[in-house]
Amino acid sequence: MNTNGPKPEPGTEPPASLPDPMGVIGDIRRFLLGAESLPTPHGTALKLMEFARDPDTPITEILRVIQSDPALTGFVLRAASAARFHGANEGLDLRRSVLRLGLDTIRSRAVALSLVNQRGRTPCAGFDYPGFWLTSLHTGILMESLGLYCEGLDCHDNFSLGLLGSIGRLAFATAAPAEYARLLERAPPPHDDIAALERGTFGFDHHELSSVLLADWGIPTVFAEVVYWQSDPEGGNFTPGSRQHLLASALQLATCLSRLTLGTPPPEGEHDAAVLRAAILGLPEPTMRAIVTESLPQLSDWARLVGLPVPTFHPLPDSD
Repeated sequence: MNTNGPKPEPGTEPPASLPDPMGVIGDIRRFLLGAESLPTPHGTALKLMEFARDPDTPITEILRVIQSDPALTGFVLRAASAARFHGANEGLDLRRSVLRLGLDTIRSRAVALSLVNQRGRTPCAGFDYPGFWLTSLHTGILMESLGLYCEGLDCHDNFSLGLLGSIGRLAFATAAPAEYARLLERAPPPHDDIAALERGTFGFDHHELSSVLLADWGIPTVFAEVVYWQSDPEGGNFTPGSRQHLLASALQLATCLSRLTLGTPPPEGEHDAAVLRAAILGLPEPTMRAIVTESLPQLSDWARLVGLPVPTFHPLPDSD
């Protein structure tokens, strides 16, 4: 006998294992189901999502689909030769690059590229598309670098986690453009700390919405949980030093560093928050600054690759 009350409406059930301490996932699912438009992966990304569900997909078919997308091919080749593979520079071909990265990583990057290419389609006034994607790309780059410097953070998909960690903001702008535009008018620039306004307007914030979207797209649940708790890693009740706690801490740090580097003016208290989170990760401040410096030419390269304006950078504030 069911003693747990009424069943949720069809389509509003939480994704398996996704946390829901505030009981908002049902509301999020209803919001998504009622939306006329959403940021949705298509083309190459959709095909790779299908492949990820079929372990018998031949590598030749995966290669054929990837090769049909020049931008994704560039992502794959570049990522497979990245520093996390010890700077391997043996001239990897696409097949070896795919085998090195794995389909989960490539699928996540394909989803991101698909969404970047839709950046001009929303009518949401006040939503800064180039700024959103530059910050998302930069957060991904910083996450990838943090995996090299912080013990326990060597995750094969750090880049995609950083890139897609705030996708809920794009979903709000796409699904409820007029309502989100009014919210942005009430938020002080640079519109970074708007979670409270989102909760007051929609009943949930972009972190919670991001986690549900990622789970819906087949992104591993461990990443969806990290995204859910990125603004409060300790609130997730992760075991201190566990993979999820470290990833959530790193995602919070990468987001802070990107805002400081790209924001005008830098958000109040962001530098102190970054230094504190770096200390929790065991990352000395000089190393943190070096990571940011190394990230800047990479972000310029990625911006050119995906057709975004080359960003203007701001130096990190000096410590007191």
